[in-house]
Amino acid sequence: MYFSFVIFLVSTINLISCGSSNSGHLKPFGTVGSLMNIEEINGEYPNILKFFTHYVPKLEPIVSRQVLINDMYYNIWQTDRELENEVDGLSKTNINVESLKERKRIQMKFGDFFDQYTKESLLLADYVPEILRKYIVVPRPLQCDEVVHALQSPVLLINSINTSPLMFNDEHDFFFCLLRGNKRLVLVNTIQYPAARQIVIPDKQKPRRPPLNPENVDLNQYPELENVEYHVANLTAGDCIFIPNGWIFQERSLDSTISILYNINHKQALQLNLEELKTCSESDPLDSPLTLDRIDWTAIESDPENIRDVIMNLINSPTNTYEKWQDAFSKYFTFDLTSDSDISAIFDEFYGIIDIDGNGEVTTAEIEQINGVHQHHISDVLYELMNLVDEKRKLASATAPTTEDENAQETIENEESSDNEDEDLHNYKTDL
Repeated sequence: MYFSFVIFLVSTINLISCGSSNSGHLKPFGTVGSLMNIEEINGEYPNILKFFTHYVPKLEPIVSRQVLINDMYYNIWQTDRELENEVDGLSKTNINVESLKERKRIQMKFGDFFDQYTKESLLLADYVPEILRKYIVVPRPLQCDEVVHALQSPVLLINSINTSPLMFNDEHDFFFCLLRGNKRLVLVNTIQYPAARQIVIPDKQKPRRPPLNPENVDLNQYPELENVEYHVANLTAGDCIFIPNGWIFQERSLDSTISILYNINHKQALQLNLEELKTCSESDPLDSPLTLDRIDWTAIESDPENIRDVIMNLINSPTNTYEKWQDAFSKYFTFDLTSDSDISAIFDEFYGIIDIDGNGEVTTAEIEQINGVHQHHISDVLYELMNLVDEKRKLASATAPTTEDENAQETIENEESSDNEDEDLHNYKTDL
């Protein structure tokens, strides 16, 4: 699947005392147990060729320390006021943010967000606004022309002290860079511990468990976390970390933080031209830094806000079955989703993601989880659906005969049945 990133928003719950003897029981995720350090290098990124021939295929995380500090605009990200002063018009730019207390998405101006987010538990998790793209330099391993095509539009995250839910990516690798503040990231390898994958992608055939609270992990409810290795990275401003696909991760912001999340299509990354990567790896860095504004993200950012309206209309309707969803989306795309197996499969996966409890109906509570980073990863699934529908339409248009073609073909077929064709007619048919 082009992109299916699953994130479960965790609400505060009352936990009962249990008899687990594990020292990590009812403790924050990844703070007690078998804690492992992640490989680190100082002052540089991994070599481009090694990154895509070792870390990506072997699914090994790596931390690059203080690689952002020499970026030309790094310093303007260190305070909100400096960012507002340096970026003309930023304060008046509209953005969509998440209210963590009210669990809803609201629109406000950047200036108002800066005034309120540390006081009111607001989170910005959105594609990097166009006005800020010239101030963000793409990490060196991602700058090659061969690599850019495997990237998805990066996400900007701004928040105060906060603990994220568990996050998981089944199709993409993450390159996570911290521009301001301090974060603690905890990773678990689900390739090594496949049972842990069920925490973020539950088996719909099994009874649903209470949501996992990363502040108080109940090991009686989630015994698969009892004997796993937790890979821990404490990041400071200027650091980046590579998080391979198939790894659960959870991040804790220790203060006001700004970070950029780059998404790398894992399958495409495995198929990159090694000679091109080698050439890029051996070449000198660009004379002028490759900033986000120099990359065309237009196709990737096809914003499915109208689809969101379709979803909300479905939620508010008296009947809310899978078939009604499929019919509504078919009407939206003006394309019968049931007519193509590939498209139908993508829609099935999309529906399976948002129908969290797997009961065949999607509730408002489930839709409320489509926000922030979660919204944009689901958006990637919808983008693939839209893209494939568009391709199928074009293919159908290219192969469908026009009226003139049909008339010409009918004429040819009629003439071919004649016993008295002349030479000119024969030549005409041959040319066709």
